[in-house]
Amino acid sequence: MRGAPPSDGLSIISVKAIERLGSPYHITLELTANVELARADYLGHNATFSIEPLPGDGTPREWNGNITRFTRTRKTRDFCAYRVVVESPLARLRITKRSRIYQNKTVPEIIETILRDHDFLTHQFAFKLRRKFPKLVFHMQHQLSDWAFIHLLMRQAGLFCYTRPGDFGDQVIFADDIDGYDYSLRANVLYRETSGLETGHEAVLSLQQQSVTVAQSIRVRDYNPLRSWEPIEAQVNLARDDKTTYGQSYTWGSRHLDADAAKFEAQLRHEEALSGQIRFDGKSTVSAFCPGLVVRLDEKLPDAPHGMVLSEVIHEAGRDKSYHNTFRAIPAERPYRILMQEHSWPKIVGTLSARVTTRDDSDYAELDENGHYTVRFDFDTDQWPRGGESVRLRLAKPFAGANQTGFHLPLLRDTEVGIAFAGGDPRCPYIAHAHHHSHATDLIHGRNGWNTRNTIRTIRNNKLRLEDAEGKEGVKLATEYGGKTQLNLGYIVNAERQKRGEGYELRSDSWGALRAGKGLFLSADAQKTASGQTLDMSAALTQLQAAQARMQSLSDAVNKAKAVVAACEAQKSLLETQLKDLQQAVILASAPHGVALTSGEHMQLAAGGHLFTSTGGNADAAIGGNYTVAAGNA
Repeated sequence: MRGAPPSDGLSIISVKAIERLGSPYHITLELTANVELARADYLGHNATFSIEPLPGDGTPREWNGNITRFTRTRKTRDFCAYRVVVESPLARLRITKRSRIYQNKTVPEIIETILRDHDFLTHQFAFKLRRKFPKLVFHMQHQLSDWAFIHLLMRQAGLFCYTRPGDFGDQVIFADDIDGYDYSLRANVLYRETSGLETGHEAVLSLQQQSVTVAQSIRVRDYNPLRSWEPIEAQVNLARDDKTTYGQSYTWGSRHLDADAAKFEAQLRHEEALSGQIRFDGKSTVSAFCPGLVVRLDEKLPDAPHGMVLSEVIHEAGRDKSYHNTFRAIPAERPYRILMQEHSWPKIVGTLSARVTTRDDSDYAELDENGHYTVRFDFDTDQWPRGGESVRLRLAKPFAGANQTGFHLPLLRDTEVGIAFAGGDPRCPYIAHAHHHSHATDLIHGRNGWNTRNTIRTIRNNKLRLEDAEGKEGVKLATEYGGKTQLNLGYIVNAERQKRGEGYELRSDSWGALRAGKGLFLSADAQKTASGQTLDMSAALTQLQAAQARMQSLSDAVNKAKAVVAACEAQKSLLETQLKDLQQAVILASAPHGVALTSGEHMQLAAGGHLFTSTGGNADAAIGGNYTVAAGNA
């Protein structure tokens, strides 16, 4: 134990060392000392443990780990008993729990990043990979220890790891296929059910084989919204000649984004199934046995013609028993896969808070070509380029459809949003909603009695407001451009909520235009509760028909006097074929109690055809200056 003070009488009672593919090794030592040992001298310190076989009988084993547990189990006058646990340096990664974002990295690159954060040096880990791993645009470690996250990545990507002694201590090797196995044991190992230590040689003492029925094929299917024409699926059968398999296992939502990834997901799942189809359980005295080691026996195994690869080894020895180990293995021609156990993968229930980000100081968040946003999760403490704090995220909306139909209110920079996750999967975030908070308060609150208002308001004060207070119902549509331009309906109030009118008001401090290409009807004639037709102009037509009748009557009298008659047919045609029901592009204005037009300067009435004036009473004209009348035909 490096760094610990010397202790006379330190003696090992028993040892149990557990090694598994994909897990840090765990060595439990029961020992005694003739003096009391100080916890601080041992806990957290580096330690080397070795197994030394008898000369000429086996290979020495050595582990260079850390003391992670130190327990005094007994104290007498003569000695103290202790239980010491030595584990791989990887085990310390279980202590550090984090939430973190990884972007545009492969799974091996993510693992390397975590190891280097824990000061692992280049010689302390290595990758033996067959597959070219794709870069993941986004991956999240959420409330997991660093080791739990590495283990999750290995399950998801088809990796396994084991430890070997290197030139400068232990080395952790990450591999993804049979290429990564350890083929250093060249000689065949003795298999002697009835022999063992009696022969004086290391040997396998017992061996059992278990086999189970597994799926004949695997089918995976998922949907990528950026390639939304159809779901992406793949089917794989890696053991077509094996007649002991049965059926198809179907997985929806395997989180692949393209056809290649779908094929890999299906292959990985079938490799996992086949990895557990045949299992060997045995007992031996071979001290060199370790996970990842390919072992060939002197007796051929029909289901493992190329030998077996050890997946688990448990070493045991003590004062009262000689060294032996128990092991598990699978056929060496099959890639080992850690059980995926998707039900145990982390799920995020509810939402996580985040802030919308931009690459500049614009008020509005930047959208990509798909209308997606970038956010920074509130838990994220890493440094990122501005506007690159996360993968682009979709915004959930109350309505969306084809042909660019939908509902869009742009998010603003620094807006607090709630991030939800499809199926609870941390790899699949999307923006679920937006929140107000203490520095960006709600536009509607109860302090001023505004709880009856329904409002949409933008950062530039464009506004749609619907007031539902009983007896004060109203709608306001407004923009700040042009001073103020507003359409007010119903109960109309000012900024202090004081009544300034009722009905409707269309106003602007800038220009205004009222245009209708098929005709325009302006009326002050009452139509209670909007129960009539929009172009109900019966009151106006009654007035016009009376005027036309008067014109016709006067025209008949003029005709008898043999004077020039009025153009009554033209007036009748205007009424019947143009004004009535707005059959032509005309303007009809009507009021039951009068119409007044006034101008502070000039007023002009002009007609390219006839100008008709008619009154049922008198006609008065008051002229302050000259009065000029000119006629082309006098």
